[in-house]
Amino acid sequence: MPAGVPSGRWETSGSRSSSHSSEASRTSTGSSAGGSADTLGKIGEPAVDPLIKALDEPRDDVRQETIRALQLIGEPAVDPLLRATKHTYPLIRRGAIQALGIMGEERAVGTIIECLKDADPGVRYECAVAFGRIGDARAVSPLIETLNDTREHVRTAAMATLVSLGEPAIDPLIRAFVDVNEDVCRRSTLALVTLGEPAIEPLIRALSDPTPGIRRGAAEALGQIGNTRAIAPIIALLDDPERIVRIEVVKALAALGVPAIAPLMQVFRQGDVRTRTAAMEALWMLGQPATTPLIMVLKDDQSDVRKRAALLLGEIGDQKAVDHLTGLLADENVAVRREAFEALEIIKKRTAS
Repeated sequence: MPAGVPSGRWETSGSRSSSHSSEASRTSTGSSAGGSADTLGKIGEPAVDPLIKALDEPRDDVRQETIRALQLIGEPAVDPLLRATKHTYPLIRRGAIQALGIMGEERAVGTIIECLKDADPGVRYECAVAFGRIGDARAVSPLIETLNDTREHVRTAAMATLVSLGEPAIDPLIRAFVDVNEDVCRRSTLALVTLGEPAIEPLIRALSDPTPGIRRGAAEALGQIGNTRAIAPIIALLDDPERIVRIEVVKALAALGVPAIAPLMQVFRQGDVRTRTAAMEALWMLGQPATTPLIMVLKDDQSDVRKRAALLLGEIGDQKAVDHLTGLLADENVAVRREAFEALEIIKKRTAS
């Protein structure tokens, strides 16, 4: 080479790319990787393969800088990252999925769905997180299946992403109430409860579903959400033909608390045998807040209402009912007097203990 002539003048474009690639490899794999993302991003496509190899680095700071560099490179990195989701090394698979998620790459959705079955739980976790970043509704059903993953952190990530996806996840989560896996059912309920307000109307509609398991799950979720709009539709299910539904309806009404007492008292006084029984169970579960309304019906003109009120007051065991129950010992109906006496005995024993 002639003296004084800079060597760069004689480089071909291929040798320059090789030089850039070597620089990327040195920068991305060494301890100086921190803060190098901007530099590597400027190198562009030649840096992609070395950066993907660097994802096998266990140090989180290096991995995050590597992923940021791939994000800055953008489009040229997408296909290599998609291929890297099938790499032999789990850390590279994890990093590739994380990068695609951060990039919001919708073209990766199908690939990431497949990776939700990966043998490595870290890969499955990154898949669940990536779907939250991409925000594609195609991920909903696979994420619901992941609610029964063997690893808690994967299940938690899947549920968090389903919540973040919002409305597109609601109806599939409701259908999951009848999944054969109990964990899926339970976590679907929890996801809907976490969603809260947006899930209320779809859940109220689900109370009329022909499938008993859907009605039961909807009542449970509405009870846990605690919005009073659900009280009237849930009350209507007190006479559901399926016992499993009625049991959950009672629990839901008790969970809804004081606002449910007035409509429950109406059923308590006027409903048929099945609905009255369910209303009594809910009032009993509500406990002391139901004492005053029950005391008020101790003077009802129907002896059966007085008798059932006395029974419930005894079961609730509120000392506040004692004087009123004592007055009922002079009731004209013998069954009412007997129930009042037994209620007083129960309260006395509880007070003594």
